[in-house]
Amino acid sequence: MSSPQVVAAAAAAAATANASAAVAVNQHPYYPRNSAIPHYVESKLSMGEAFATLGSAVGVVMVVTALLISRARVPLSGKDKLIVVWMLVCAAIHIVLEGYFSFNHHSLAGKETIMGDLWREYAHADSRYLTSDPFTVIMEGITAVFDGSFAVIAAYGILADSPVRHPAQLITSLAQLYGNVLYMLTNYMEGFRYTNPNPVYFFGYFVLLNAPWIIIPTLLMVDSWKGICRGMLIAQRATSVKKVN
Repeated sequence: MSSPQVVAAAAAAAATANASAAVAVNQHPYYPRNSAIPHYVESKLSMGEAFATLGSAVGVVMVVTALLISRARVPLSGKDKLIVVWMLVCAAIHIVLEGYFSFNHHSLAGKETIMGDLWREYAHADSRYLTSDPFTVIMEGITAVFDGSFAVIAAYGILADSPVRHPAQLITSLAQLYGNVLYMLTNYMEGFRYTNPNPVYFFGYFVLLNAPWIIIPTLLMVDSWKGICRGMLIAQRATSVKKVN
């Protein structure tokens, strides 16, 4: 074979390889469409099955939480019961689900597990979860360890009638709000390029599934701020009485 023929054959082989690579890159349903997710495999769970699985897991956590509430040191108000449920559900999501992502982000797109299916379903709202995006990996790692731990402490504080309740509740809520605002705004600043524009994925997944971690932490921060201020006021008055006596 002459040199021109060799060059032509090599060029054809390179073109074929590039075309194959392009096909491999686009063999996934995520945005942007040119995202490189070469190890992607289709999920076994449908959308409905994924939500049913997640809902069942949350249901188990709520049952366990109800048992813990029934053994609380003091009778809890309805508000405090709801906060315990919120904190322990958050702890489970942060530690288990987000912790799984943090440890498996490199191979998550190809994981043939229930957790892998759940993350591939949510990735329609944010494909950064399948591409080891540095911000997402760091943010979720911090959330799993830091937010998850303090959520458990906050729940314990309520159940045990401990003074650690409000500091832990304030720290947890501030971390959740801060992390979620950064997470959503980074996608916004890039024109939501990582989100499928289908309303189900944009509004149903990206907006509605993240909204509770903006609204509820804000309310709990206000609650803890008031609780800490009340406690400080009582301590100051007690100190003043001691000085007078």
